[in-house]
Amino acid sequence: MLVVVGMSMISTNDAIMKLSSNELGVGQLLFVRGALAVILFSSYIKLTGRPLFPKGLFSRWNGLRALCECCATICFITGLTLLPIAIASTLVWVTPMLLTIAAALLLKEHVSVGRWLAVLVGFVGVLLVTRPFDEHFSAAMLLPLVAAVFVTFRDLVTRRIDRNLDSLYVVLATLALVSLAGLALSLGNWRPVSLERTGWLSLSALLLGSGFLCQIVAVRSGELSFIAPFSY
Repeated sequence: MLVVVGMSMISTNDAIMKLSSNELGVGQLLFVRGALAVILFSSYIKLTGRPLFPKGLFSRWNGLRALCECCATICFITGLTLLPIAIASTLVWVTPMLLTIAAALLLKEHVSVGRWLAVLVGFVGVLLVTRPFDEHFSAAMLLPLVAAVFVTFRDLVTRRIDRNLDSLYVVLATLALVSLAGLALSLGNWRPVSLERTGWLSLSALLLGSGFLCQIVAVRSGELSFIAPFSY
């Protein structure tokens, strides 16, 4: 259920980002959305009486996870601005297959025939619904595929993060790094942000951060090969 709810939030966020790409560049989108998300989650953490910088926040595994998410986000959002959303989403949804393979080979999880079929049937279903390859192939199609590889590494690294570190801080570290990367990419290409667009990006920030939290909790508590198909 966490994966299903998380993916619903993230997919809605993707739609908002696609619409917003008509007005703002990739870097500015990532920075504005990321900065708003950092403010929202930092405020929530402070309201609950927790420290903003606990022990383990800057651990190598948490940092590596944030870096993987950062690279995946840049690749996917760039692809999303260049491709129809159906194509970009379908291509990045090779992730459950990659995760299942990685879980079997690296985490030594037992992957039953039923789990393999669930992943394959899910992906075939996505292909049938979205029909992404009606368009001519373009190099931009490689970006969501690269993003899928980074997402796979991200989830593998998530399993190595200290269990004592609350998942909220994993989300916060990720949002902060993505925001900084967006700021670097937006330098020299800044455009005015309307009040209406700020509102939409605020909603996107809330959806993304909440979706991240659902995914992180699911990955840290469940078997990757079991939860992977639920992404569909």
